[in-house]
Amino acid sequence: MLFSSLVGATLAVVVGAQNPYTGAKDSNGHTLPAYSPVRPPAIPLAVRSPYTNAWSSTVNNGTLNTNGVIFWPGQELGWEGMVTVDGTSYEYLGTGSQSLPSLPNVMTAVPLSVTYDSQYSNFTFAAGPVEVTASFLSAVLPKDLCRTSIPLSYLTTSVRSTDNAAHSVQFYSDVNAAWIAPESNKTIQWNLYEAGNAVNGSGNATKGASSVYSWYVILFGMSLFIPIHYRLFHLQHQYEFAEESDLPLWGNFTYSSSPGQASNFSFQSGYSSSLRYNFAMQHSLQDIVDPNYRGAGAREPVFAYAHDFGSVSSASVMYTIGTVQEPIMRYLTTGGIARLQPWWSKCYGDLFQMISFHYNDFAQTQQLASQFEGQLKADVDSYYSANSAMVYSNSTSSQPPTYSNGSRGYASGTDEYGEQYIFDPSTAYGFLDPNNFTGIAIPDIEEAEAYYAIVALSARQVMGAYVLAIPPTGGCSKSSSNASEPLMFQKEISSDGNVNTVDVMYPAMPFFLYANPELLKYNLEPLFQNQENGFYPNGYSMHDIGSHFPNATGHVEGNDEYMPVEESGNMILMTYAYYKFTGNAQYLKQHYPKLSQFAQYLIEYSLLPGIQLSTGKHTTLTDPFEFLRLTI
Repeated sequence: MLFSSLVGATLAVVVGAQNPYTGAKDSNGHTLPAYSPVRPPAIPLAVRSPYTNAWSSTVNNGTLNTNGVIFWPGQELGWEGMVTVDGTSYEYLGTGSQSLPSLPNVMTAVPLSVTYDSQYSNFTFAAGPVEVTASFLSAVLPKDLCRTSIPLSYLTTSVRSTDNAAHSVQFYSDVNAAWIAPESNKTIQWNLYEAGNAVNGSGNATKGASSVYSWYVILFGMSLFIPIHYRLFHLQHQYEFAEESDLPLWGNFTYSSSPGQASNFSFQSGYSSSLRYNFAMQHSLQDIVDPNYRGAGAREPVFAYAHDFGSVSSASVMYTIGTVQEPIMRYLTTGGIARLQPWWSKCYGDLFQMISFHYNDFAQTQQLASQFEGQLKADVDSYYSANSAMVYSNSTSSQPPTYSNGSRGYASGTDEYGEQYIFDPSTAYGFLDPNNFTGIAIPDIEEAEAYYAIVALSARQVMGAYVLAIPPTGGCSKSSSNASEPLMFQKEISSDGNVNTVDVMYPAMPFFLYANPELLKYNLEPLFQNQENGFYPNGYSMHDIGSHFPNATGHVEGNDEYMPVEESGNMILMTYAYYKFTGNAQYLKQHYPKLSQFAQYLIEYSLLPGIQLSTGKHTTLTDPFEFLRLTI
């Protein structure tokens, strides 16, 4: 296996704390929260696609209720969460309470720990006499194409009494329009429905503890009953297949919940400060849908839920969240430009059926996620079995080890190899080389644990760059397209947004070879289709299949980024690797003419490539030895 190659998977580095850290300490004087298995630059929250891609930065040793929630490029996303215990509201998610006047009954929950594995990110907080856990599940299920294609993620918030007594408990959560409206002056529209009927009344929205209700906002002209609550809103003026600040300018954003075991369930949309203030004072919402459509910057609209459990020693609520696009990709075929639909629509039907399935599939998704995580952990254990290394993950029953990384303030030390380091919690990297203050590997944990920490964190990051689409009907006569298999499209995240960039697919290849080699084939297929159908005029491999996601319209003039040696070699290696891991020789035969063409180019130009780029964006020289030095 090429499992060890996953060590090279990149970590998201996000900086720019919005708020100072509270400076809480544990009983040993260590700065909280404590991280396990390591303190990464950022923690994935809802990471399911290039647009459902939310993180929490750890800069300044911050966490959910100090640094808030950010989109992957770094801009803020509104996601708020409070738990009220015996009349005092504790903010555990977001920083929205800072916009309120000073209130004696509104406090910031004290962060205790942050743990993650390949599926979950779990945050615990002290909130008076209870402990709050916010558990974010973005399931990585590479062999389940239907579930993988769903662009929604789960958040489960739970409380448990720490003094063995019952307490009055209420939950509150809201989201804002920053998830879909990059400019605050763009008007968004929203609505709320219950059992297919518009809801805009007053009173108790929960008619029974076992009843299931539906919140949802639908596209105009649609009406469908779905047995959950969910809210979905969209821009008033949409621009299909367009982005701004990496956010989509078409589609919808949805936030879902259900009453569960709450004795009272309420909802409201409206001005953010008003809703949060009223909840802090009254511990419920008014069951009103704000009819005043507007932009995110005009009396910031938010979309909220509240759950009242009365006097309990434990309770939990669940939410699902995500951005949904229909159609999902724009794709060049021999029949013209096709508007590809998302793969999930083949599996579940329309938008509302997909949301309903996902919400009610939580237990099954948990089980499948646990299986993948268990196998991942077992493989890492096996790889390091000679060292008898133990690897902790959220799926293990034992308590996580206590690591000093992130659990203390500014410090210095010497690692097991005698190299000095400093720990600076104000930076995203944390551990720095004292000579040049660049980020270094974490020095105080075993190699097996560091290895697991990287591959576990990378799993959601890898999958969050991709979408699965239904192949076009016709228009691919010279390809090996199979209508029963999806096409897989990658956005070049943290760069210029190209589609299926060959030199970005290549470093992701080890993950797919480990998790499901068929995903690599689905990712290669659009590149082969484009070039084998005569849309690319050059004799070497194209750099990507589109200048900007989600427009996979190729480069018919052959003027894509000039990296012919690297991309041609990458295509040959990826195709051969797929064959080696699957034994699918027919796939090699299908694409042999194009692969042979790439190989001939390499024979002629590898040693004297002229001026062209390599992955590090170095410009190659005519000296072959200089070229090799730059690309090794």
